[in-house]
Amino acid sequence: MATDDNSGPKSESDPPVFRLPGPRPSFLEILERREKEREAEQSESKAVRPKKEQKDQLSKSTIRSERYPKWLMPATFVLAIFFAVWVTWSIHELRNFAFQQAQSVNDSLEIAQHGILAANRRAEAIEKTYDRAVEASRTQLRAYVSVLGISTQNGFEKSMFSSLNYKNVGQTPALGLRALTDVVIVAASGSDVKPPRMYSTSYSGDDETTIVLGEGITKSDPVSNRPFKEAELGEFRAGRKVYVVWGAIYYSDVFGKNHYTRFCRYYQKGESGRWSPCQTGNDSD
Repeated sequence: MATDDNSGPKSESDPPVFRLPGPRPSFLEILERREKEREAEQSESKAVRPKKEQKDQLSKSTIRSERYPKWLMPATFVLAIFFAVWVTWSIHELRNFAFQQAQSVNDSLEIAQHGILAANRRAEAIEKTYDRAVEASRTQLRAYVSVLGISTQNGFEKSMFSSLNYKNVGQTPALGLRALTDVVIVAASGSDVKPPRMYSTSYSGDDETTIVLGEGITKSDPVSNRPFKEAELGEFRAGRKVYVVWGAIYYSDVFGKNHYTRFCRYYQKGESGRWSPCQTGNDSD
């Protein structure tokens, strides 16, 4: 048989239940009432919380404002030191960079200068080689007028007559050729015979001559003679004086350069038919 829970024995820990007369509230009403109570509590806590938060924020701001001067000066000092060190390092690096750039530019200029000098030396060497080659070619091909000798007719006589014989032994013609000669009977000791005067190495007279002497061509010109006195001829015949012929031949080569050939020969009794060169006066260029 089932028994009612209200009729059974009750525990001492359970509080007594007092029931009021009237209708009992429903479960939904109880939930709504509790929800309203919770909202009211939250509204009160929200109204009280801003004031507390404002107080906390004001307290924190005051603490921060008190702490700010304490770390501001050290931080500023540290930043100033860091900035000074950074500026010094930057200036040092910039100076090193500028020095390196200047050194690099200087090295580049030196390299360029050495290159220019080397190029100039090469150009000079090439130019000198070319000049030497041209000069060698001209030297090989130019005209050379050489004296072959002097021929004499009627030796030891008052009507003695001599001719100058010369030849172009070069490979190109001799242009504007002119031969100047002179004669004299002078005393001489042994073989020490010199011309009374030396002809110049360049022609200073007129330029009317148009004589051209081709390569390998031989030519003879009469020696400019003068009448000798009988006493001079007598000493010449006696061998106490010698008969001297000297002069110069002027000409130009096909390259436009002037040249000369100077000569001096003497004739003495005892050596009939033989002309000997003087000690001086025989040269050419």
